[in-house]
Amino acid sequence: MAVLLCSADTAAGQASFILKAGPSAYGPTRVVRTGRGPLAAVQCADGLLYLAVSVSDKVLVLGLDGSAVSPVRVGWAPRCLALVPGTPYLLVANAGSDSVSVVDTAEAREVARAVVGREPGAIAVSPDSLWAVVCERGAGSVAVVDLSGLGVGRCPAVVARVEVGAAYVQPRAVAVCGGQAVVACARLDVLPVVDVAGGRVKGWVPIPVRGAAPAGVALTGEGGYALVTLERAGALAVVDLLDEAVTRLVTLGSRPRGVTVDPVDATVYCALAGQRSLAVVHLDGVDLSNTDGTPQFEEIPVGAGPSSVVLAEADGAVLPAPG
Repeated sequence: MAVLLCSADTAAGQASFILKAGPSAYGPTRVVRTGRGPLAAVQCADGLLYLAVSVSDKVLVLGLDGSAVSPVRVGWAPRCLALVPGTPYLLVANAGSDSVSVVDTAEAREVARAVVGREPGAIAVSPDSLWAVVCERGAGSVAVVDLSGLGVGRCPAVVARVEVGAAYVQPRAVAVCGGQAVVACARLDVLPVVDVAGGRVKGWVPIPVRGAAPAGVALTGEGGYALVTLERAGALAVVDLLDEAVTRLVTLGSRPRGVTVDPVDATVYCALAGQRSLAVVHLDGVDLSNTDGTPQFEEIPVGAGPSSVVLAEADGAVLPAPG
């Protein structure tokens, strides 16, 4: 199955599309101009890509060939997106409106809006689609949002709020595994692990580098590990979720931010905001529980200031012309 990498190149005002035909087999970079401030993208069930443009009140909708569909209006300064599995719904964190929009992708419109804490950002949704965790970057907390009423006329609502530090710690990324959430805070040298049902921090994972500025979180899918980008350290921290400990650091490059994993071949992709590229780390066959061995590494050039990268199914896709 062909896979499309989509990088939101924030400083360049564009999205970069790269077709992946197999491990280390990538096509040329294709460019789609988006205007100022693209931050995050996700592919919805309709196959289209939805792209949050932070200097606006809209989410762009793009075909895999780069063609534009009518944008969806949401709150001000959309920063992050998350699918609600098994539904047509997309959640959009509006940092400027202190809200989360619910977009019905089948109808291509906002159908509800929930009030959350100050400057919401990253969102992670439970696999059963019953709840979401939202980083409240300006409040030093994460909100647990009840999604059980989606589709039956009830607006999502905050049912718990968990403080992970003072307002200045800036929670900026989150991933959920079972009933817990791993949170990356820009100004904390530990990773809070939140018990979602209990509404509390159940543990803290120390980061072995001071002032590393955690920026992105992704799960490996197998083995109970999380991958956390450390923006100031230029590295990827591998976290054993069972032992709540960092098992190794992988050097990436300048200012790593958003990170994602291809579950088919265990390849990690990370946006390097400081060097106009995506880092590619091959973890297939690497024992993450220790520091043995060195993962293979390569880079893919993209536009300036990439902040995130996502994977999209792309069988039969016709891509835009090379940029």
